[in-house]
Amino acid sequence: MPESSASPQNDPPKVLSDLQTEQTTLNRVSHRLAMTDPGPALEKVLSLLLPRLLSRIGKNDDAKKKHKKQRQDSASANNNNKRKLSGEMTVSSSENTIIYDQIDSVHDAIHKKLIEMLTHTMKRVREDRSCKLPCGAVLELLTTTQQQQSSDDDDNGAAAVTNAFTVNLSLMFLTLGLNRCSPKECASLLPGLLQFWASILRPTNNTNNDDDDATTSSSIGVLHFMDPSRKMRHDQTWHLIFRCLESISHNPTETAAARRAASSSNDDVTSSSTDAASAETSSSVSIPSLINKTKQMIAQSSLISAALFDLFVDVFLYTPVTTSTTVTPGLSPIGYQRLVSGSASQKSGAKNFREEFVTRMSLRELKLKLLDLIAPCRRFALFMLDKQQSGGSDDDDNANVVGDEMGISRTVALMVLLTGDPDPDIKSKAESYLRAHMDSYRGKDIVGESSIHDALLGNSIALAQSIMSFSIGDISSANSKRRVKAKYQDGSVALKTLQSSLGLTYHYDASNDAEQKTYLSVCRMKVPDYTATPALKFVAKMLEDNPKLFQVGIDMGLEEADAAGVYVGTLALAVFSELRRPGSSSSSVLESAASLLHALCVRLTLFYDARTGPGRDRLRVLLAQSLKLASDVLTPTSAGELTSTGTNVTKTAIGVEIRDHCYGLISTLARSNFALDERQEIFDCGNSSSSTSVFTSIATATLLFGCSSNETEILRPRATSALDALLGGYTRVISLRAEQAKKDMLAEELIAKNNVSENPWADLSANGSGSVSVETKGSKDVTESLARSLSPLIWNAARRSQPKSSRLAAARWSHELLSHIDAPNAYHLLCFLSGDDDATVSMIAKQAMGVDKSLGEDINLSSWTKDDSNNLPSFGEIMSSVVRSKSRPKYTEFHLRAQASSLRFMVQSLFSEESFYGDELGGDELRIFVSVILDTLSSYRGRSLSREETDLVDECAICLSACTSSSSEGRSLVRKFHNDSGFGFNDISMQALNSHSAKARRHFSEVVGHLYEDHALWTDSPGSFSVSDWIEITGLKNMATICTKTLGTMFEPSFVLGEVHGAAFLGSQCVRALRLAETRNEQDTDDGISDCWTACAGIVSLLGKGLAHSDAAIGNACSRAIVIAFSYDGQDAPNLNKKLFDAVAIALGKMNASLKKFSSIDHADANRAVSLIEASGLLLAASTSGAGSSNTSEEDGFVGLGGARLQCVDSLFGILGSAVYKKDDELSLAVGEALVKYADAFGRGEWSSSGSGAEWPEGPYNAEFAFSLPPHVHILYTLFERELKSTNPMKKNSCAPVMLAIVGHASRLCNIDTVFSQRAMIQEVTKFMIRFQNNFIHLLSHPKATQLSRESCCRGIAALRGLSTVISAPAKETESLNARLLKAFGETSNYGGSAMIETEAQARERRNDGEASNFDATSAEVGGTSGLSEAALGAYREMSSAAISCDRPDVLYSLMMLSTSHEIWSRTETRDLYGAKSILGKSGTNDTEEIRIALRPHLGKLIPRLLRACNDPNKQTREQMNNLWTALTGGGAESRALISQHFLTTMDILIEEAGSKLWRARVGACGALADIIVGRSWGELGGGGIDIDDEGTGMKGVTASIRLLRLWRITMRALDDVRTPVRERGDTLGRGVRALTIRLCDPKAGENTKEEEDVYLSNAERKRREKENDINSEYAATVSLGWLVKYGLNQPCAEATGICISCLLGIVDVSKPTTLQPVLAELIGSLLMAMSGLEPSALNYLQVRAAGNESSQGTNGANGYDRLERLRIQLASSGPIAEALNKCLDMVKFVELDAQKKLIPELDSALRKGAGFATRASTADAVTTLCNTCPAAFKFPGSSSTNPTVRLLRAIYFASEKERGATAKDKMTHALGSISMIAPAKAVRILAVKACERYCEASGSNNNPSLRRAAAATVRAIVVRASNHLKDGGPKDVWRKKVLPIAFLGRKDDDAKVAALWNDVWDEGGTAVG
Repeated sequence: MPESSASPQNDPPKVLSDLQTEQTTLNRVSHRLAMTDPGPALEKVLSLLLPRLLSRIGKNDDAKKKHKKQRQDSASANNNNKRKLSGEMTVSSSENTIIYDQIDSVHDAIHKKLIEMLTHTMKRVREDRSCKLPCGAVLELLTTTQQQQSSDDDDNGAAAVTNAFTVNLSLMFLTLGLNRCSPKECASLLPGLLQFWASILRPTNNTNNDDDDATTSSSIGVLHFMDPSRKMRHDQTWHLIFRCLESISHNPTETAAARRAASSSNDDVTSSSTDAASAETSSSVSIPSLINKTKQMIAQSSLISAALFDLFVDVFLYTPVTTSTTVTPGLSPIGYQRLVSGSASQKSGAKNFREEFVTRMSLRELKLKLLDLIAPCRRFALFMLDKQQSGGSDDDDNANVVGDEMGISRTVALMVLLTGDPDPDIKSKAESYLRAHMDSYRGKDIVGESSIHDALLGNSIALAQSIMSFSIGDISSANSKRRVKAKYQDGSVALKTLQSSLGLTYHYDASNDAEQKTYLSVCRMKVPDYTATPALKFVAKMLEDNPKLFQVGIDMGLEEADAAGVYVGTLALAVFSELRRPGSSSSSVLESAASLLHALCVRLTLFYDARTGPGRDRLRVLLAQSLKLASDVLTPTSAGELTSTGTNVTKTAIGVEIRDHCYGLISTLARSNFALDERQEIFDCGNSSSSTSVFTSIATATLLFGCSSNETEILRPRATSALDALLGGYTRVISLRAEQAKKDMLAEELIAKNNVSENPWADLSANGSGSVSVETKGSKDVTESLARSLSPLIWNAARRSQPKSSRLAAARWSHELLSHIDAPNAYHLLCFLSGDDDATVSMIAKQAMGVDKSLGEDINLSSWTKDDSNNLPSFGEIMSSVVRSKSRPKYTEFHLRAQASSLRFMVQSLFSEESFYGDELGGDELRIFVSVILDTLSSYRGRSLSREETDLVDECAICLSACTSSSSEGRSLVRKFHNDSGFGFNDISMQALNSHSAKARRHFSEVVGHLYEDHALWTDSPGSFSVSDWIEITGLKNMATICTKTLGTMFEPSFVLGEVHGAAFLGSQCVRALRLAETRNEQDTDDGISDCWTACAGIVSLLGKGLAHSDAAIGNACSRAIVIAFSYDGQDAPNLNKKLFDAVAIALGKMNASLKKFSSIDHADANRAVSLIEASGLLLAASTSGAGSSNTSEEDGFVGLGGARLQCVDSLFGILGSAVYKKDDELSLAVGEALVKYADAFGRGEWSSSGSGAEWPEGPYNAEFAFSLPPHVHILYTLFERELKSTNPMKKNSCAPVMLAIVGHASRLCNIDTVFSQRAMIQEVTKFMIRFQNNFIHLLSHPKATQLSRESCCRGIAALRGLSTVISAPAKETESLNARLLKAFGETSNYGGSAMIETEAQARERRNDGEASNFDATSAEVGGTSGLSEAALGAYREMSSAAISCDRPDVLYSLMMLSTSHEIWSRTETRDLYGAKSILGKSGTNDTEEIRIALRPHLGKLIPRLLRACNDPNKQTREQMNNLWTALTGGGAESRALISQHFLTTMDILIEEAGSKLWRARVGACGALADIIVGRSWGELGGGGIDIDDEGTGMKGVTASIRLLRLWRITMRALDDVRTPVRERGDTLGRGVRALTIRLCDPKAGENTKEEEDVYLSNAERKRREKENDINSEYAATVSLGWLVKYGLNQPCAEATGICISCLLGIVDVSKPTTLQPVLAELIGSLLMAMSGLEPSALNYLQVRAAGNESSQGTNGANGYDRLERLRIQLASSGPIAEALNKCLDMVKFVELDAQKKLIPELDSALRKGAGFATRASTADAVTTLCNTCPAAFKFPGSSSTNPTVRLLRAIYFASEKERGATAKDKMTHALGSISMIAPAKAVRILAVKACERYCEASGSNNNPSLRRAAAATVRAIVVRASNHLKDGGPKDVWRKKVLPIAFLGRKDDDAKVAALWNDVWDEGGTAVG
């Protein structure tokens, strides 16, 4: 059809003529259109006509409008020039007017005709539903128009106007025709539709817009919604795109079988279609390829992708509603109307979208199909680029990581929305797709800087923001976004984070009401609860799983790096606040919001702790708001209400999860640094205040205490946990304030000091110390205010009516917080809670009071230290608060258990008072305390007691005993108290006899004894004490008589056990009191005194007779009573009254019999024996003054006191090694202590025995001589001459503790005061110090020595050292002791280089060797021990070596003390007697900690030796040295830190010792190295670069590479050692070195910080660390692989080779290509050589033998040989070497070209030098692989033999020619063909000619089938795989003249295989040559 384009001004007649012609043509076309039959003919006509009609109607309308405008302009011009016109011109003007009118009429006629034709077409098409429309051409009109519009915009500066007729009619026909398009046609139309849609959505210029979102590509205005025409076009286009997507998703060829059928037949498009789009889709182009174009458009245009995302969201969220006025939740009003009013599909028969999808079944089918369209695990994945599109390869699993991250986020968001769909099928399928996507990277590594979360979620911030926006709606989301933006500056980096959105964002002119109203209509409503619930849970899971969520590319060093956290946090707070509004949401979605808020706070607190500056304040505000929301949720629960205010969440299982997350949120905030913020919102439920007084707020504490009381059982632990966290926050703040106050005070003091030194008047200035006191007072006021607030709260929580959780929290808060700010009140409350019915609460309170372990136990004042009384209130304060409290429960109102605990706590507080011993404490508090005890006792007097009442009475007795034992005032109060309470001295005495508790009886007896012994209580004038008066006043005689009578009943058949028990203890107190009183007044010999002594003698004799009582309780009571009766103060025992001689003799006799009985095999009882031994010691000591008395009794068998003493001593020695000793070897130490008491009862004195001072007789032990000796000589003589010479090993070992007791006693006394050195026993011990030392050393090496025996020897030797330094012995003797000890621990008979007695330098000097000066004192040499086995004193030999290396022999004694670990040394009484402080004294350090500090300077030399000894092959040595190591270093992390401090020195020494000639040293060094190298880094090894020389002189300048090589060297030596223990430790070391090497080569395992710290590092710091790690790993890999390749794979030891191979595989597995680049070529060459080198030789032997056997049987032997060959190649290819080789070959393509070229000579070398065909076959495979992946590596200049590629080509040919096996030969031939493609053409031609010549030579008389087959295969490989070379035959045209002729002849070869090869050459070569 002709088209008129002339203007009326040019030639109106011509225009009219053209229009008339066009009209005629239209009439003719219209007639023909009407006459066209329906069907293919009509379809063909419309395919050509319809686009022209649509285009013409628009052009005609445009021309008409243009003509009208020009006519009006012309008329205006004519009116202005009327006076100039002539008559002719007037006529002409009228003629033109007529023509113009005719033109207008023709335009109208044409328009009417076009409308008629289009209407006719529409009618015909609607009637014929099978008729297809040319949708592609019609769509091209729209897209072409838009392109012209863009061009016009660029050229003219104004937007071209698109004709409405063309656009609207085109959209109408597209709507009709799209229903008839196939899925493939819809896929081809989709890009054009999206392009047209973008032109409609493109934002117009809006000068009034100030919104920052206008600058983003996905932000548009709202003007197109205000224009009805544009809105209609937008809606129509929206539905067209939707229908295209629907059609594509309903593709009938979706299955694989259907796709194959469609691909083969190409019948999916009818042949009748002739339009361009149909022609394109009818080709072989598949739907996925068409979709890829759409995906590229979506990825490139954020506007299209955002709009398309909104389309999917609208469809996915749509659900049918009952009324037309209701909008589906999640959709905007405009979006909902657009969706439901859209046209329905043709086949549905519905009117619109609403009617088409009114049923849930149809809607479910639609959503499922669209879900398949966008799901990432399906074939389309509309929003995600394919690997090829994103720049990745097919094998790259991480390709989509570098693609469109927003596309990934949009895909995930759509799947998340569908997981909340009400339809279960849709929900299930969406969940499965989402789960599959989230698991797609499981077990895979991410290449580059992206994380796995980026690969799975894309832009996590945009994803989280969009999902949360769906949950609350766009309006609330926009408000939150504006608030966030207000916190940052315009143009900042942070705004980029805030502008990310998955869907379209809209901006508007706020001053325009119409635009504002339109904006509100395009905002989405919030999604329904069932959709929001899983969506919010997904966001919470995102926050939990991704610690780097808030690190979104912004440099974390910037101030605005918190933008992501603030943005997400603000939205999360808005979500929770919105959903908590009354009636807004259900409980399930609120639970999801609570979990989201909790997860957010976990991430924000980590971020907050790592941030500083203003950004931290923004985060603080968010955390405070979160806390406030959580507090609001918990407030109803705290108040005990059943329903939460403002919500429909009840206190049931529905609301449990919400409150659970709130408790977790509070706990998280309280444990973070948020609690230390100066505003202290954590303590005030998130309310902020600028005043520091907020610290005194207890709002949060009140809330949580209320929750712990009123919460359900399931959540009470969570509430308690939150309380504990808040408690931690309070304590941290208090500690911080205390530290700061201390620092400020020190600073002020320093300033004041400096000022005073400069200005003496500084103290008078206003800026003096007064400011400090004011600050301190202010701080004190704050804590006092807090205490006042907390006390009522905690007391209320501690009530018995409160649940356990509340009381438990009260106990903890009292102990950990209140005790620091209000100690009296805190401990008052703890005393109350100590009697709680719950065991946990009670135990916590008791532990806080410090009575948990001491309650019910005896009070040991000597063990009380000042540290035990830290933070305790004064005794007076405790008494005031606990006993005299008026407002709160006091002592009398406590539970019985609480009363007992309170008494013990008060007595401990009493003894902790420093003023108590200075008598500065007033007696009122002590009087009250004693009265409380006595009042308590009086209330339970004379009645039966329950268990708790008995415990309380016991505690009262213990406390009363403690008060009377240490305080004269306390004794006076008890003595005089009977007048007030009725419970006085007599009552106590009766309770001591008749109390129901044995413990109470014993302590009441002690109270009576204390009162007896305080003589001042019983006399009015202090200076006039009389024993007789004292006996009369106290009633001692009567009490003794009662006790005697009661004790006498113990042998009767029916005795009362309690009375006998009480009589024993009370009687012993009577005896002790009388013995000590007589020493004060010896002249008083009144008859009453005599009677009293008689009664006491009866008590003693009865106690002695009761020692062997059949009842253990009676026997133990008697022995303990004897201890009490004969105990004394001071070192010398008081003289024994003669009236007690016989009684004591009887007691000693019974003691002797009891010791023998209970140490015998029949009645062995260790417990009875211990008490008897202690009693015998005191009896022997107390009876020393009567040792010379004769027998005065006439009874048979009575030997007298002297004889009984000797028998008792002999019985004590008899216990050593006895049957009871076997049960408990600790008895030997008790025996030693008893003998010491016996020997040292008198310091100096004249002994009447004949043996005093005599020389010991030679020969065997002389008992008669022994009995004549003084006690101190007697025990030494018996010990040395009999016990130590015993043949019984147990007896001999039991002597060590006895000697320790003797020597330790002497050393302890002398170190206290040197005056004690004059005592007879100590002087005697001094004479035998050398003998003691020799015996100690001998017992140390005893093969059957027990642990106690060995450790007693160690401490005994140390005691000798302490004794020798304080006595007045010559210094030479002390040196002699040291020398003897060192000699015993190290000297060898043949001077074997011992470092203990003779160092190497000394040995060289003795041999006159001049090189002695070169001896390195740091070397550790070990040797044997003189006269002993090599391992007997191993541990002590090592200690001696360490001491000598430090040049401090005295260190040896400290080490020996530290090496003891028996539990007996940790007991209080034993520690005081035999601790380092007691026995070493001034000669050494005092305790373990001081020993550690003293040895710190020597640790550099000690550590290597100690570590080596800890790994000694001897078990005993290992155990002792491990004990020493733990004691010296502390063990665990502390020892690791010490090793790290001296790591390099330690490692160098151990490496040297690992090569020692002594196998024990090698074992220890290897084990120690295996321990210390674990987890070390390159820097810890010494750092430095690459150094492949592991040899060198000295240790200075040794780098990490040298140390690593030395480690490998000594490991290989250890694995091949002749000693089995060395090989075993070498295996351990090998595994350790392997792990260390792999770790060093792994860049990801470098010196990184913890994950939480690494997350918030700045980008610069992170890159610096990563670069440093990469460099270090490259150094380690280069050094390690170089050594492993050169030496490791060639080790003669199989175990060593295995370790090396395993390490090599590990290095290859973890290293980057760039890391291995320096050694990659050499590594691959070595691996190829190792393929055959590590193969068992038996396989080769078996293969040859199999071939020979088959040959001997008449076959050619090929079958068996080839089968075994294939088997060998298969084994080699599946082995670890092949695995490493394949990984290395895969890395080659990632390294630089120069590194790739270095590989070619290595391949050539491996092929030529390889001894096994496995190497050759692997080399051939490597060549084939590299030719395909790295062809550039084979490009070298030249074609001669100097070209590595040419050499490799020839090597492959000759190798294939000589190879016998078919499999290997095929691999080489294939490799030859591959390399021929790349090799120079000349070299290939020469090789082909050479092969032809070889073929000819092997024919005829020189028949060689194998050679002919190799030649033919070579030529075939070249022709088939390198056909590119056949075009150039060279000057001689070798292909045509030589190769092809030979091929023609070879086709007739007798060998069928050869003929087939030549036939292929002929066919392929002939075709290629042409």
